[in-house]
Amino acid sequence: MRDAGKGGSDAGLVLDDAAQAPSGPCGAQSIPVISNPPNISFIIDHSASMGDELAGSGLSKYENARVALRDVLKAVGHRINYGATVFPGLANATGCEAGDELMSMGPGDPPSYARAGVSGPRLKDLLGRLSIASIDGGTPTAPTLSKALTTLKDLDGTTFVVLITDGAPNCDAGLSCTAQGCIPNIEGLTSVDGACTPSLNCCVPTSQSPGANLSCLDSKATLDAVQALTDAGISTFVVGMPGSEPYEQLLSSMAEAGGTARATNPKYYSVADTAALEASLKAIAASVSISCDIPLDYQPPDPDYVNVYFDGALVEYDPEAGWEWTKDGHVAIRGASCDELSAGDVLEVQILAGCKTVVK
Repeated sequence: MRDAGKGGSDAGLVLDDAAQAPSGPCGAQSIPVISNPPNISFIIDHSASMGDELAGSGLSKYENARVALRDVLKAVGHRINYGATVFPGLANATGCEAGDELMSMGPGDPPSYARAGVSGPRLKDLLGRLSIASIDGGTPTAPTLSKALTTLKDLDGTTFVVLITDGAPNCDAGLSCTAQGCIPNIEGLTSVDGACTPSLNCCVPTSQSPGANLSCLDSKATLDAVQALTDAGISTFVVGMPGSEPYEQLLSSMAEAGGTARATNPKYYSVADTAALEASLKAIAASVSISCDIPLDYQPPDPDYVNVYFDGALVEYDPEAGWEWTKDGHVAIRGASCDELSAGDVLEVQILAGCKTVVK
C-alpha cells in the first residue's frame, strides 16, 4: 500500500521520535490474523535399533526423538495441528505390523504454556503416550505410511508427514533379494548361519532362520507409499537418525518423492546428535507453519495507526528488516525480522491498531 521513505515521513506514515514510540504493545484494537494451521503427522520408528544410545546423550535414539518433539512442540505447537504414529505396531506379535496412531490430529496447546516454559496438557498427553511404546521389532515403513494415508487424506487443510527413522525399511514377507539388497549384508552383520558376506546372503530363508527375507530392503514399496501420499497432496519430510547412513540414497529418494528434498546432499534431514535432531524438527515445523506474509482478518480503519509486535516487542516499519504493507493489504515481515520469525523463536505475533506506526 505504501513504501517507507527516508526522512521524517512518507505517504502518510509517521516517523515517531524515540520518546513517542510505545514502550510496550500499544493500541486498543487487536487485528486478528487469518490462520490456517497445517496438520503435521509425526511418524516415529521405535524398532529395536532405536533403543541404541544416541552418542553422547545418555539416552536412546527413541527417547531423544521424544525429547526433541517435546522441545519443538513447546515452541511451535500452538501454530499447528499435530498427531503421532509409531511403528511397528504396538501389538508387536511379529515385529512387522503396520504402525499404530498414538494420537489423532488436533490443535496444539495455546502459546501461554510455552511462554511460561511448561508443557501444555495436549503435549503432556503425547509425551505420555510415546513413553509407553516399547522399543522392539522391525521397520515396516511402507505399510505404516499406507495405513496413515487412509486417515490423513480426509483431513481439512494442508497436511505433512514427518518420518523419523534410524534405518532402512524392511518387513515385506513377499520379498526376496540378493546380498546387495539384504540389510544384514549391507551393514556387515552376523546371522545364525554365519557372517553376512557376499558369499552368504543372510536374507535367504533357512531352517534356522525361516523369516530371513523380512530383512530385505523394502525400497520400491516404500517409495510407492511416499508417492501415494504426495499424490494425495501430503508432503513427506524424512529425518534420518544415526544408523541410517548406509541408506542415504534411498532416504534421499524418499525425500524427493515426498516433495521435500533439500537443496544439498543428502536430500533428507540427516542428524548426528541431539542438537541436530531438535534443530531439524524445529526447522521443518517452522517452514510449514510460519509465513512472513500475514493476511489479516480485516483491514484496519487507518493503516498509519498500526504496529506489529513479536512477543510484546515492537517491530518497526522497515521494508528492509522490519515489516511493510503489501499491495493486497497483508503485513509482510522482512529481512532479519522474517528470519527471527521463520526460526520459530517467536511465540506470538500481535498486530495492534490505535497508535501511530513506528517507522525506522
